[in-house]
Amino acid sequence: MTTADDSTAAADIVDPADSVHTLLWRWADHVDRDGEKGMTRPEWFAPAGELTLADEITWFGMGSGGWYHGDLPSGLEKAPVYAGYHWVRPDDGPPVARASMVVVPMADPARIMAAEWNDGYEGYEPAAVDGYAVLCSSAFDPTSIPGRDAEADLREAKRIIATGDEQGRRANHAEIVTDPERAGNALFFPVEDGERDGYEALEDDGTVVCVAFIGFDFPLGV
Repeated sequence: MTTADDSTAAADIVDPADSVHTLLWRWADHVDRDGEKGMTRPEWFAPAGELTLADEITWFGMGSGGWYHGDLPSGLEKAPVYAGYHWVRPDDGPPVARASMVVVPMADPARIMAAEWNDGYEGYEPAAVDGYAVLCSSAFDPTSIPGRDAEADLREAKRIIATGDEQGRRANHAEIVTDPERAGNALFFPVEDGERDGYEALEDDGTVVCVAFIGFDFPLGV
């Protein structure tokens, strides 16, 4: 039998960061479990900042989307973003970090792990934008904001990421503030693979408590 004091002691030694770490790798296992998606398994995960939420979010961005995730937790304005990276050596040059998975938890890890995790878009995989995947709420997609120069945003994101490549940065992405008045932002990730997919963790009432996005190529022979 566990006493109240024993229970408290056990709870005190649980590191929330460890719970997030477990959650991230469980998503990697969930996506990669049957090898049906040609996702490069991340070698490490790193925080990528916070995403400003507005109704729904997309992993496509820059007007190339067509699949959006709504039914987010009520009242949630921001969510942390974690990216899973792996090393790529282009043209025998120095290795650079490329994202193959991005996870956006919108509840505590225990609640997310208790939810039902689905199996992605079921066949809708638009190609990335010039080797970049864009994570944003649809309201903050640069192409959806009147008067915004979305191509200038893309150029700036490429510049930031290229600088990260030169520095060997392990958390290699770019944040562009696309709507200063509402602190709306878009996160740009360099991806090696040409296709994209997205997974949801759903509660019984349909609330999306976590999304996991990937870049992938179909395995040979598929």
